[in-house]
Amino acid sequence: MRSIAIMNNKGGVGKTVTAINLADILVRQYGQRVVLVDCDGQANLTRFYLPEFDPAYSITVADVLAGDHEPVWCDNLTPVTSGLELLPGSSALYDMDLRTIRDGLGDPYTLQLFAAAAEDDGETDFMIFDCPPGYTLASVSALLAADEAVIPMLVDGFSFGGMMDMREQLKSLQEAGPRVAGVLITQWRNTPVVREGENALRLMDVPVFQTVIRRTDKVPESTIAREPLAVYSPKSAVGMDYRAWVRELMGEEAAGSGQGKV
Repeated sequence: MRSIAIMNNKGGVGKTVTAINLADILVRQYGQRVVLVDCDGQANLTRFYLPEFDPAYSITVADVLAGDHEPVWCDNLTPVTSGLELLPGSSALYDMDLRTIRDGLGDPYTLQLFAAAAEDDGETDFMIFDCPPGYTLASVSALLAADEAVIPMLVDGFSFGGMMDMREQLKSLQEAGPRVAGVLITQWRNTPVVREGENALRLMDVPVFQTVIRRTDKVPESTIAREPLAVYSPKSAVGMDYRAWVRELMGEEAAGSGQGKV
């Protein structure tokens, strides 16, 4: 089983969109069995699939972190589509962060145990953690549970700072933390500033995916429609870019450095 944390300290870089479309492509195109874990108190990932979700009637990430869940890992999941299941997020994660600081509540290794149980069971091919910006209890727990981290980022100064902070934090987690699979450039557009920023990023000592994700209105439209891009706009530039990126992530023929660029 591959476990992947989608993480960046900066918000608005496309973490949730990346998690949604990665999971969808893995299920739809590769026939993989995927579990999505919503580690963000905003629960945007959860609401994308379950707009009427009520955490009072389902197990959430907060329950797993607190130990208030069924002992069998798969009993805690909510089926979404064939091959795709969800461990929902909820606003209780915000309260949990405060209680962690105040009372020492929560164990950062709980998601690691959850992922280990899934791997031992052999019924899951991928577990994808959609992390919030910053080092919350849930995001640290996800990083400890993941084998690898994907860092979506915009090409601007603020995102560079978040990416560098992320790299330092991963180093501090040492052997327990994930390796950086790569930085994924999102919302790419053909301007001198973006091209210069991309070139600078590729000269740094961090892995960067060759594929970039182009900026297009199809992304916000797809989230409003609550459909992954393969359904909402499969022939759009961003739909093709995400499929090319997943091919690269899966170790297939890597896209050229000009993939997705016009």
